[in-house]
Amino acid sequence: MRRFDFRQLLSAPNLMSLSRLPMAGLVWVAPRSLAWVGTLLVLAALSDLLDGWLARRAGVPGEDLGAWLDPLCDKAFVVSTLVAVWVAFQPPWWLAALAATREVVLLPLVVARFVVPGVRERHIPWKAKALGKATTVAQFALFMSVLLQWDFLSLPCALASAVLGLGAGVQYTLRAAKVLAAKAGES
Repeated sequence: MRRFDFRQLLSAPNLMSLSRLPMAGLVWVAPRSLAWVGTLLVLAALSDLLDGWLARRAGVPGEDLGAWLDPLCDKAFVVSTLVAVWVAFQPPWWLAALAATREVVLLPLVVARFVVPGVRERHIPWKAKALGKATTVAQFALFMSVLLQWDFLSLPCALASAVLGLGAGVQYTLRAAKVLAAKAGES
């Protein structure tokens, strides 16, 4: 097993990903403020675009630390924002459950990535695909509909988050299963 090199965390793409962790905490400063949460959503989206651009520009391999750090930071930001907005505005809990579909579907895979040696040692592709990105957009739209108290948009945004999130979760799981099956066939 390779040793972890902490200097990898200091690369520009990984620092950009890590910037979403303090933003996840900062959401709690003023979760009822449209300007505050809206600004953090925009900054998080920009940091997500920029980390990928920086990684591609630097020619970082797809199995690099950032390949799993980026989605992990995304999930931390999304879940923190989801909980903060729900605590502040108290919309129906089931809207939050729909919005968190992708995170729930992916939780076993993420846990296995860190806990199960056979999975940890494989180079599972974590790179976001269109469904994952669309899920995040739908989640952000849901957060904004709750912040703006546009109840008429909350259900459609939550349903879009759920459907897209389920599709993204299945897509990630199938990619991981394909890699694990190929590696098992080599053994």
